[in-house]
Amino acid sequence: MSMQKRFKALGRRLSGKQRFRHRGYIAGGVGFAELADALAAMQVDHLFFNWPGADVPWPGAEEVILLVSDHDLGRVTKLLRPQRRNGDIACRLFTLGGLPGSDRNGVAWLPVSRAREMLAVAGRSGTYLASDEQRLLAMCHEAVYHLGTSSGLPIRAGLPSSAGMSPFAQAIQALNERCALWPNPQAMGLEELDERLAESGWRPSTDTLSKLSQANPWVAQIVALAHRGYPDAVPGLAVMLVREQGLPYLDAFRRTLEHHGFDVLCELAIDSEDRLRVADRIRGGNWGRGPFPCSGGLPAHLLVIHDVHPDVSRSEAAGANELVDNARVFTAKESMRRRMNRHRPARQHCNPLHSSDNAAQAVEYLSVVAPDRIDAILEQARQRNAAYRTPYPVLADLSKHARRAKVELVDFHGTQAICKTFRPGRERFMEREIQARELGKALPEVSSILEIGPRHLVFEWYADNLQRILSPRAPFYRHGMLPIWAIERLRHVILHYRRLGYECIDLNPHNLIYDPCQGLKIIDFEFLQPGPRGVDTLKGNYAWYAVPGDFAGDVPQAARYRPYLRRWLPYTGLPRLLCLHELPRPVLVVIRSFFLVPLTLAGMKRAGRRYIRRLRRQAVAK
Repeated sequence: MSMQKRFKALGRRLSGKQRFRHRGYIAGGVGFAELADALAAMQVDHLFFNWPGADVPWPGAEEVILLVSDHDLGRVTKLLRPQRRNGDIACRLFTLGGLPGSDRNGVAWLPVSRAREMLAVAGRSGTYLASDEQRLLAMCHEAVYHLGTSSGLPIRAGLPSSAGMSPFAQAIQALNERCALWPNPQAMGLEELDERLAESGWRPSTDTLSKLSQANPWVAQIVALAHRGYPDAVPGLAVMLVREQGLPYLDAFRRTLEHHGFDVLCELAIDSEDRLRVADRIRGGNWGRGPFPCSGGLPAHLLVIHDVHPDVSRSEAAGANELVDNARVFTAKESMRRRMNRHRPARQHCNPLHSSDNAAQAVEYLSVVAPDRIDAILEQARQRNAAYRTPYPVLADLSKHARRAKVELVDFHGTQAICKTFRPGRERFMEREIQARELGKALPEVSSILEIGPRHLVFEWYADNLQRILSPRAPFYRHGMLPIWAIERLRHVILHYRRLGYECIDLNPHNLIYDPCQGLKIIDFEFLQPGPRGVDTLKGNYAWYAVPGDFAGDVPQAARYRPYLRRWLPYTGLPRLLCLHELPRPVLVVIRSFFLVPLTLAGMKRAGRRYIRRLRRQAVAK
């Protein structure tokens, strides 16, 4: 066992949170009868699918198979022994919603709606042993969707099976002979059984099948066939379902989505009487608490979002898998979860929303929640993608986050240039770039615009050799410091715009480049906005000081909290007070050499924090 797993196990032991893993043990002899009587007396919602003496034993399972409701899991586990003794009977325990430790392949063992119906019937009739028909459907479901070819069944009828008449084939045939549900089940392969299960309403939803395909690759072909029945997916489309606990935070969720570059194309509330239907057909019906202390509730609000610049890199966020076609969806979702749970007691933390994994799955979700809006939404998304296309041949993608615009090196009429294409709805940032060039045309540090389009700007291309002029470099930092003359020029630029009544919000060292021929250049003015008034001092400027909370314009989060200390100090090596005034260069050089000591200590502290965070992420991932 790795050290990370040992620490996690120790944490669960100290906190009293033990994870139940599928199986407990019943005392031998009359233990099963006592367990059945105890569950009935406690009025636990349950149903046995295999038991000692069953006429048709479950293939390969010399154990009791028990399905219980989610809210009864704790009471049932107290009746089972965690460790086996001589003569004990193993009990494989599954919950209705597939709670952690009582799931199968990471999802609910059976379709939640069908399992709920069976538990309800058992409760009304007082018969807690599954019927032959119920066992047949559950057995076929396990063989087809959880096991696939490892069940010993052929893919289709007529193909040879490595197991001949496998235990599953024999049990399925025997059960069908008793209940006469289907004709000739012995001639059926996985494909034929899948069709029968779909007709009976036992095929899992496509998003559940996608998860099952990781353990059962054969299921992937069912997912591919299911997606063919939907209109062509549009890149960047996603669906978020806000759960009941997340409804008070809808405004905060919308702001988070906009910050990450998403636009809400459509949203609607899900009626309370319709929530259970939607829940049963999405996410495999599993809307329990998951790894959180409490459940976020049923899906209550639909948000259809679109990203014209999807992040196709592999997502490292929790819950993401190889089916994800836009890592930014999961990044935004994690941010929304943190924002909500930050203001709640730890015991009330929950997962407030669920998202589609990819564009095809988004269309599937829409077919459940809002089927009449699919065509209009897809057309709107296609138009947005068309409006975002780069007008010139792309030589390289230079974008960092692309939350407001993508930056690309293009072939501009035979010469290299930088094309910045803005997302639909983010045109105000483009207007600020244009205005900054007009107001600062006398400044040599302001980069030049070659062309203004309806949603794009073409800039002159400059060679970037900034790293060559950054010196000295403090220990524990990956970069050096700006030369004193560069700091003086930046003072002049900020003061120039302040005198005109504008603030260089979010101006930071990452917006600077140095061309050996053209000199220092500032390449980003997306947040240049009018300030309170024209002033003739650098004190209080919004590049080095936190933007006031009552400022009504666009402000990135980094500009709200100590921007000089966090972003500028490692590049200037000087206290902010010394950068506000014109001091002789030799004096600043001497002061900066002494200031290297506290800067080094701060870098050491920051490097240590990064290392601890990295260890934590690795422990969580494992």
